[in-house]
Amino acid sequence: MRVKNAQLYEVSEKNNNIAVIFVHGLGGHPIKTWRKNELSKSLPELLRDDVALNELDFYSYGYVTGKTTSKYDFTDAAELLSSDIQAQLKNKDIVFVAHSMGGLIVQKYIINLIEKFDMNNLKKVKGAVYLSVPFQGSKWASMFSKVLVNKQIKSMRKANPLLVKLENSWQKYFFRGGDENLPDNLKHTIPQIAFHGAQDQVVSNVSASPLYIGAKIYKVDQNHRSICKVDEKSSVFKSIKNFLADVKKTSEPEAMILHVHGYEKQEYPIQPDVELDWTKYFDSSAKPRVLPKLDEWSTKLSPQLKLATETWSQNWVKKGGRVRIYAKLCLPGGLLIGNRFSRTKGAIVEVEHYNQMWSSEKVDKTFKAITKRTPGNNSQSKRAIIVLSVTSNIQPQVEKYLEKVNEDYCLLVNISPPNGADQESIKNNEEAVAYAKGVKAVADDLNRQGIEEVYLFLNCPFSVAVFVGHHLTATCHIQVFDYAVPDYTLSCRL
Repeated sequence: MRVKNAQLYEVSEKNNNIAVIFVHGLGGHPIKTWRKNELSKSLPELLRDDVALNELDFYSYGYVTGKTTSKYDFTDAAELLSSDIQAQLKNKDIVFVAHSMGGLIVQKYIINLIEKFDMNNLKKVKGAVYLSVPFQGSKWASMFSKVLVNKQIKSMRKANPLLVKLENSWQKYFFRGGDENLPDNLKHTIPQIAFHGAQDQVVSNVSASPLYIGAKIYKVDQNHRSICKVDEKSSVFKSIKNFLADVKKTSEPEAMILHVHGYEKQEYPIQPDVELDWTKYFDSSAKPRVLPKLDEWSTKLSPQLKLATETWSQNWVKKGGRVRIYAKLCLPGGLLIGNRFSRTKGAIVEVEHYNQMWSSEKVDKTFKAITKRTPGNNSQSKRAIIVLSVTSNIQPQVEKYLEKVNEDYCLLVNISPPNGADQESIKNNEEAVAYAKGVKAVADDLNRQGIEEVYLFLNCPFSVAVFVGHHLTATCHIQVFDYAVPDYTLSCRL
């Protein structure tokens, strides 16, 4: 594939908040620059596939370049890059990974934002990684004839006016804290790391060091070409991965941290803004396990949760409305928490899921829950049953319980993931949100049919329960049931 026009190439696009853009150098290519051979994965692909970075999107920027002819220098390429970012990634934070002349393009892009007083896009630049970038020119470029017409090679010669101007601008705006006369809103710290190849004959060690106090510089046993053609075992890959992970952490939006202690008092990695101790209402060691009584849900637990939602409304709604939940308690508790921090209130719910943080922010539109409808024992009843069979199919035991207690209902709807119920039936937060939306659609449909009350039974991960509660608003009355061996028991109401 030959690059005919400058453009961003999608490596992975999951609608994440941070985009990592790879920028190749002189004579480079948006794909070939970053991989060893046709059979190996490129560096962007290796990073994309690392689970620690699954909340990042990856792109590779390609532009017209070559040693014989070139249409524009690095300053023009920076302007073209800016246009593509505005067209495709306007609302995303940006991290750059640049090789050789690509680093000059990146720095010129950043300088242009400052000189245009574009503080919004400047603040979106969250980091930069430089691989053998000739910040002070390349002795290789200086070896070519002075009459050479290639603009890109000329621009990388030592003392080239464009390069000197870029260096002076970078010193002015960033070196030693930048120009003290610069408005505060244009003062911006950009985390940076740089790599120099011990075998590099193109860019010297001095030239590959960015003019930036605090930038980490790594020397690696690579040459100018191989430094960006690495695998997962290389120190280059590992250092970039760690850098991106750190950027991701520092770029995460502010959220209210909510700890809810249920079965036992837990220690979590982040200190809470709000902490609820419900341990006296739960005992998982007892047989059957001790759960909150029906009246305790409404008179004890719900009022405490209301105080948490009021704190969130007062202090976090204007900051984006995020709430991050750490909790160990029963599934109805997850439903209740999600319901009180509802989607209709503008809340974005984040919940711990087996050491990962799942968010309600995104949905997998291809994931469609499967509904199975079974007639009840009284077609005139205004009550329906919803069964959430995610981890396992619980319809038979729910039907057995309903028969035992002689409850009347007109219809039972069993909702399962598309591939059936099992431990791995929902693989990520986007699928969990899609499932929750499917449950909400069923509840709304029952409400339109005249159903006045729903009995809800569930078997799913706690995170899924939170997302279901987050969506189950503005519908008919929902009475939730919890499993207390060997039967079910009344729990909270939504």
